[in-house]
Amino acid sequence: MPRLRPLVLTGLLLGLLGLLAVAARRLWLATTMEPDHAAYWRRRRRSPGDVLLVALGDSLAQGMGAVHPERSWVGRLADALEARSGARVRVVNLGVVGATVADVLAEQLPAVPAGATVVALAVGTNDAAQAVAPEDFRRDLDAVCAALPAGALVADVPDLQRGAPQRHAIRLAAVAREVIAAHPGLRPVALEAATHRMRLWEVGPDLAHPSGRGYARYGRAFVAALPVSAEWLHRR
Repeated sequence: MPRLRPLVLTGLLLGLLGLLAVAARRLWLATTMEPDHAAYWRRRRRSPGDVLLVALGDSLAQGMGAVHPERSWVGRLADALEARSGARVRVVNLGVVGATVADVLAEQLPAVPAGATVVALAVGTNDAAQAVAPEDFRRDLDAVCAALPAGALVADVPDLQRGAPQRHAIRLAAVAREVIAAHPGLRPVALEAATHRMRLWEVGPDLAHPSGRGYARYGRAFVAALPVSAEWLHRR
């Protein structure tokens, strides 16, 4: 029996080293993610396509947390549009890390290219983190929604899982649903409901954003908001 102790200690030490190696890799991935993702979306913007998807929002639009940006909600929505339309989708991702709804209104909306087939918006996490007043969030989101084209996909605020940001996000999500409902030409995306109780493996290496698996929830919510028929894609 005493001989087993060194083996047990060795096993524990190797396990600890393995955990440290995984943590170090996650940290390294987190530090390189923003420039890597931005470069990916620049390439996607230059790629041709018969369907034009324009994404607005914050770091979630960029896909922060997903090692592969194509597994973000924007990438998953693009894949669904390609499957439904049978056409190649060009993606213009105007989302900016740290953006609030006021930033979308001031900087991203004016940059939306003409002729967009689908416009999709998810914003509010930074507003929640910064404790933006609900009335200010309502005012700016209403102005954004009024400027979006008919048929645009607009999400409420996702569940931020814990603490004061989560409580504020719940209030802003309710405001978002009210504002979106006041613009019947838009298509609401139930993002808060889709992101309740995220699992550990659904969290990215930065421990602040979804992983690729976590973004599957976001992608399903956006795809569920699309019209059932794909005919509208060819009419726009």
